[in-house]
Amino acid sequence: MSGQAVIQGRTVPTQTTKSIYWQGVRDGAPFILVIVPFSLLFGVVATEAGLNILETMSFSVLVIAGAAQFTALQLLGDGAPTLIALVSALAVNLRMAMYSASLTPWIGEATLGQRAIAA
Repeated sequence: MSGQAVIQGRTVPTQTTKSIYWQGVRDGAPFILVIVPFSLLFGVVATEAGLNILETMSFSVLVIAGAAQFTALQLLGDGAPTLIALVSALAVNLRMAMYSASLTPWIGEATLGQRAIAA
């Protein structure tokens, strides 16, 4: 099955929302091999730096990018001013701007809400 049918001259998807969801789960599964060890490592490093579970989880939710988390955590642990840690984390994350630009052909016409969900 190709996943599409022609009805009254229009091509429409024949997949259900559930099948599309599970296809996304299968497509994303390989990332678990990277995410789990990286998350565990950050949890250990953050705990050793003196953060409690709430601070560590908040850090992960707010910062998102792992490289920026480790950069900011290291700088803050070394006693650097907060502004320096923030600017350094921002500089590390500038690479994400290039990634975002490369996705424009696929999500450029999406609504703001759809782009926010994709982010």
